[in-house]
Amino acid sequence: MDSRDKKPSLKVSAEAMPAPSWQACVELLESLPTLGRSERVAALDQLVRNPSPGIRSRALHMGAALLSDDTLTSYLRNGDDDVLRNAGLEMLKMRGGRGFGLAVQLLSDSDHDVALQAVLVLDHLKDPRALEPLRAHLQHSDTNVQQAVILAIGRLGDARAIRDLLPFLGADTWLQLAAVEALGDIRSPAAVGALGKLLTDLMVGPLVGEALARIGGVHAFRRLAEHWVRFEAELDPDTSLGLLAHVLEGLRRTPAPPEGLRESLKSQVQEGESVVKYAAARCLLSLTGGESEEELLEVLVRRQREALLLPTCLTRRPDLIPLLLQAEDHRKAWGFLLCERYPKQVPPESLANALGQPLEEEWLSLVVLASRQVREPLVARALLDLYAKLPLAGRSTLAPALQAHRRGLKSLLAQGSDLSDSMSLVLRARLGEMSKGMLQKIAALEQPRRVEALAELSDYPAVLRRLPWVKWVQEAPATYAPLAVEAAVEGGLRELIPALRRQLSARPTPELVRAMGDLGDRESVPILVGHLEAQESPFAAVILESLGRIGGPEVRQVLRLEAQQSDEDRARIAYRALSLCATEEDDEFFRAAVTHPDWYVRLASVEVLGRFQRPDNLAALAQLASDPSPLVAQRALAFLEPAGGSQ
Repeated sequence: MDSRDKKPSLKVSAEAMPAPSWQACVELLESLPTLGRSERVAALDQLVRNPSPGIRSRALHMGAALLSDDTLTSYLRNGDDDVLRNAGLEMLKMRGGRGFGLAVQLLSDSDHDVALQAVLVLDHLKDPRALEPLRAHLQHSDTNVQQAVILAIGRLGDARAIRDLLPFLGADTWLQLAAVEALGDIRSPAAVGALGKLLTDLMVGPLVGEALARIGGVHAFRRLAEHWVRFEAELDPDTSLGLLAHVLEGLRRTPAPPEGLRESLKSQVQEGESVVKYAAARCLLSLTGGESEEELLEVLVRRQREALLLPTCLTRRPDLIPLLLQAEDHRKAWGFLLCERYPKQVPPESLANALGQPLEEEWLSLVVLASRQVREPLVARALLDLYAKLPLAGRSTLAPALQAHRRGLKSLLAQGSDLSDSMSLVLRARLGEMSKGMLQKIAALEQPRRVEALAELSDYPAVLRRLPWVKWVQEAPATYAPLAVEAAVEGGLRELIPALRRQLSARPTPELVRAMGDLGDRESVPILVGHLEAQESPFAAVILESLGRIGGPEVRQVLRLEAQQSDEDRARIAYRALSLCATEEDDEFFRAAVTHPDWYVRLASVEVLGRFQRPDNLAALAQLASDPSPLVAQRALAFLEPAGGSQ
């Protein structure tokens, strides 16, 4: 028999086997914990070279757990094999805190490349215990190691190291650049003075500006601002003003600007390029107390189009609330956001006028934020008028603001309003009035008005529970069944399930089918299966999805048959539905689907096999980690990572 036909042995010699197959690699992975030391090393030597990201990742994690410190050190010292050296570095990083001691030990290695790898590991770990060992190697004889140590200390973010790093600001450029970056990473004002002296350096000056911007604070602002005023003609305005705006926007209080800064910024707003105008406008708006606010806001609004996010340069500008609220574009939304931040500084008439103007639907949530803390009669009146104009969905969004103005709104309703009877009843119910007489008035409304009122109260279960739903559904199922479905699902009215189940049998609709899945009603399973088996069921996909949410042995059996016997579109939905309710009894079924031609089915298989991580399932996941579909491969790989098992 040809040796090529033999199954690869799980045992390996120290001499690496050529190009093992994918299946052989999976078997080697499973056998690693049982192999002897030399066999284990030889196996990992092959596995870390495998092109499959899933296999290589698992090999690295297992190597990090199983290999000795001596073996990992030998990998790091292997200057002739970059793959093994890189594997050793990755394994040591994967050890996390367990690799800290070895990394510190290797800092003093006579091989400078090994010492450099040790620094990279400590840099990756970000363990505060590394500060003292790293400080001890700041004067390392190898410049590359020195540079890596400086950067690693900076990323630890400990201001105690500033005194050690400052001398390197006068060192060779390679170390000087590293020191500037490290001091910026530490973000301590203690370094601002020393860094500021290098702003005029042609080589490191731009990097110093970035470092000062990362540090932030008033002192950094003054250094950057004075540098801009003095050397404006020689500096890149885009970068310099962008950094200055970043620092200004991060300050808690408005600083006193150096002489000439405001004039320079105004000149850039008038004459600069678009991006420079924008940065200068941000600076001026952050400084506050200036002129031409409307012009500055015009510059700002052309660049920042996101209405739901308040520009940082406006966060200290409650004085701009009236100006913003009277705008007709998304500046009005920014005004609402400022109202939320500074409710005591909101002029009620400005907010009331804004609520009376046309509003974008997406701004209604901002209206709630702005108005619920400004409890003034003018604002309550404006909210009532706005409520009357809004469609049903908008009224629901406005509910928290209505609750905040409950007292004022009740007073207005008692005085009489222009609201229709049904709208007035609904609003009173929203405000907490649930007397028997009022509920009777809702029930006595003419059918169209009653339906409108019930739809608007769908998220108020305390009201809905006291209404005669069963009677209404029996009298006019076509009209009230959809509302009853919404009430049962959104309001948690499970007492409606029997009535809905009867409707499911007689008059199924997609909404009703979906509701049974949402409610997890197992007694509806025979009815759903009956509809599914009907020829050319018009909403088979919805039935399958609902069955998957309900689950249970009977459902799983039905879904397996559907996955095996239905046409392509229906089968893929059945696989997905089964994945939602699968148990360990189904993992063999999904292992058989790892080679299915439909990527959607393979993705469903990943979810089930990842949920039950037994050896056979892990092998199948390793295969799926090299799937042609990136989505399938990434999801499988996520389950193979150590954190994946907890998903």
